[in-house]
Amino acid sequence: MRLMSVSRTMLSPIMADTKILNTNQRMLISQFYESTPVKVRLSQVEREALWEKFKKNRDITNYEHLKEFIPGIYAELTKALTNNKKIQAAVFSECVYSQALADKFKLSIFKNHIKNKEEKFDATQLKIVNKMNLTVRYSYSNNDKKTVLLQAGGGKGVDCALVSSEYEVAMMIEFKEPYARTSTPNLPKYAEDGYLVSSDKFQGKYPQFKSMVEEQISKKLNIFDHLGRNVDNFSASSIATAVSESYRDEKFADFICTEDAFGYLVILPLSDAHKWATLEGELRPSGRNSVKVWTPKKLLNTLKIHGAEIEGDVVKIRTKDLELRKARGGENISGLKITPLFWVKIADVKFDGDISIFNISRIRQHVPDITAKMNFSKINFEELKNHYLSKK
Repeated sequence: MRLMSVSRTMLSPIMADTKILNTNQRMLISQFYESTPVKVRLSQVEREALWEKFKKNRDITNYEHLKEFIPGIYAELTKALTNNKKIQAAVFSECVYSQALADKFKLSIFKNHIKNKEEKFDATQLKIVNKMNLTVRYSYSNNDKKTVLLQAGGGKGVDCALVSSEYEVAMMIEFKEPYARTSTPNLPKYAEDGYLVSSDKFQGKYPQFKSMVEEQISKKLNIFDHLGRNVDNFSASSIATAVSESYRDEKFADFICTEDAFGYLVILPLSDAHKWATLEGELRPSGRNSVKVWTPKKLLNTLKIHGAEIEGDVVKIRTKDLELRKARGGENISGLKITPLFWVKIADVKFDGDISIFNISRIRQHVPDITAKMNFSKINFEELKNHYLSKK
């Protein structure tokens, strides 16, 4: 791939709706769809099966073939074992999509910039890279190193950059599974009455979700009335804003990269996400993160309803009235749920027959969160190709 290396007159004509794209964006989407389609090396079903198996066994001996087949996944498995960390399923997709992009542009040299200090990515000659908020995990290149694909990590930057060192141009790419969330921030803490609130701090940090939150506040959404089920009645315009505004500033993206219904890699301008995906909004009253309880009156009332005995700070409750909670990304039991809102870590529980005993101060409360979701499950390579390239 040689960004900026072909004059505009040599490009395939681009349809009118891509005029909002800059020259480099038009160049990349043209080159992408003019070349042979590339399938991802592991399907989503295969990736999920691999993730489930690794979660249970945490054994890498059966995955030696991945060292050459998809080295990014092998590196992630090795890192998880070395650091005794869990691994998220979405990381496998990021590695598979990076590999497919590398295949697409014939970038066969893989380097691990996490494991090997000697392979630390040198960006000193790339002014454009120095401006990017990327923590480089892996790179893919060829012998002349004029084009490099950087697979990144961390929550503050995008997933990938396709960089031309010759022309100091970088295309920022966000990887998304066919059905995926944007960012999922915690919502501000509500009061003892349970009514959803916002704050200047939240709106300043996550302006893309301002409309979605304000819609629910105007409907007087009460968190306590929706425990155990998610809220999804958002307007189409507020969801579209949440998607488009999620990839600006530090996390700016030129393109979204995903796979089509047949497993072929596809890209589309971030500005066109609403044209190709079914967009959904979701507010989870009990989000994935939890903190120390901030509504103690609600907690005490909940414990009484569940028949708990409270002596000072000690809670005694029948274990059968609690639900097991598994660690995220793993199989181990991490805690006991009192309700979808409150839970206690298993390490903080003592068992006396069929009674669970713990200190009330060890109970945690789930924080609500909000997100927008994109469903690309019905797109296909040929349709995108025909849309973005006119007939010759």
